[in-house]
Amino acid sequence: MTDQLERQAADLIRENGWIPEGSRVLVACSGGPDSVALLHVMKRLGESFGFTIGAAHVDHMLRGEESAEDARFVCAMCAGLGVPFHGTAIPVGEIVRHEGGNVQDVCRAQRYRYFGKVMERERYNVLATAHHADDVLETVLMRLARGTADAAPGIPASRKFGERLLIRPFLLSERREVMEYLEAHGLPSRVDPSNLKPDYTRNRFRHRVVPLIREENPGAARRVAEWDLARREDEAYLAGKAREVWEQISVPLQDGGLAVETEAFSRVPSALQRRVIPILLDYLYLSGRYPSGGRLESLILSQLMRTEGSGSVDLPDGFRLEREYGKAVFRKAGQGSPGKFGETPLPSGSWITSGCGMRLFWSDRETVREPEPAPGREVLYFGEEAAMPPLSVRMPQAGDRILLPGMAEPKKVSRIFIDGKIPRSLRATWPVVTAADGRVVAVPGVRYGKGFTRDGRTGGPYIFIVEQAPIADRADHAQEETT
Repeated sequence: MTDQLERQAADLIRENGWIPEGSRVLVACSGGPDSVALLHVMKRLGESFGFTIGAAHVDHMLRGEESAEDARFVCAMCAGLGVPFHGTAIPVGEIVRHEGGNVQDVCRAQRYRYFGKVMERERYNVLATAHHADDVLETVLMRLARGTADAAPGIPASRKFGERLLIRPFLLSERREVMEYLEAHGLPSRVDPSNLKPDYTRNRFRHRVVPLIREENPGAARRVAEWDLARREDEAYLAGKAREVWEQISVPLQDGGLAVETEAFSRVPSALQRRVIPILLDYLYLSGRYPSGGRLESLILSQLMRTEGSGSVDLPDGFRLEREYGKAVFRKAGQGSPGKFGETPLPSGSWITSGCGMRLFWSDRETVREPEPAPGREVLYFGEEAAMPPLSVRMPQAGDRILLPGMAEPKKVSRIFIDGKIPRSLRATWPVVTAADGRVVAVPGVRYGKGFTRDGRTGGPYIFIVEQAPIADRADHAQEETT
């Protein structure tokens, strides 16, 4: 019984070919029961599979000396096992106070950002985390309760992690088996008191809902985890078929619009129709940035199912669907005139006046003199890793996000406006700057993306200058235009 946890992990690793011989595996270890068991299991499996491991720990600095002791505990455990230890402390509380966001989300983002840095620096190939079947059961239940469950609502056994791989060897093992393993091997672990508080949704499901399900079926967690993995295989197949359908029935237009053959779409099985709509939205709104919600998808689906007559529907962010003659045509207002998605080129070496009376300029640093400091003038420096030229400027769009310095995930531009106390009357016309790949890289006068700096000594080969009037003057001007 005590070796069952190792056997289950070994089977998953072997069946999926996750860890080739000679690989270096980084184990995420908080010091809690699950990650302690994973570290010991991976150490033992490495000896038979021919891979080596290291451990990574992040102190989020939210529990003072208690969380610092967690780090010391993991470090000592690694020393006893002869495993390299990589640890850091990140002031999540300060980040949330300055940048906003959900504490748990920021913890996760910062934690995985650090894991990625360690893997790149130390040349680890695989990241292993200790999620198990009970975590899958909790996740499925939460998403079902919220109405956000998709075809596979749980947790994947593996996924890409940048250019590397993240695996979860315990995903078909239960929490009960983890605790039995620790007890059988006499392994101590740390307990995070926040995991016992009912403040978090997952804790409420873990301590109130899951026990009731386990009373009905003690093996429910493993059954749900197996079901979720099977659904993921089904979904991968259906997604591939939906992509084939999309390529057959959609036609890009010369003016930047898109036409969909409604007659052909109506003959597609409904299971594939539902999966084609997100592909269409990705095309229109840039991948992953379209307005979320089932109502939008249902609206478009109903229009594409109509093969006769004509009609038109306004969609979010200035898009419009026009249906006639067996085609549904999607276009954005002004598409094909200033540029895709309403972007206007921001030419190198020339000033342009954009929204809110703001003047923008960028150029190669070698071709311009360094500007003198002046009220209302910002001077920044960047390289191609921050913003690949050519640059463009446009008005904000729903769902816009920007990757800020020190953050692992992009932040909503709408949230940046709120945090920057930009008056509501100015937000719709405030310019955003985009790079050649369409990413928002600057919200001039408010926040600038990762890789931009005001330090000319460390900045990249390009200079970016913003000149603007005080916000109060621009707000007065905007008010005059609307009254």
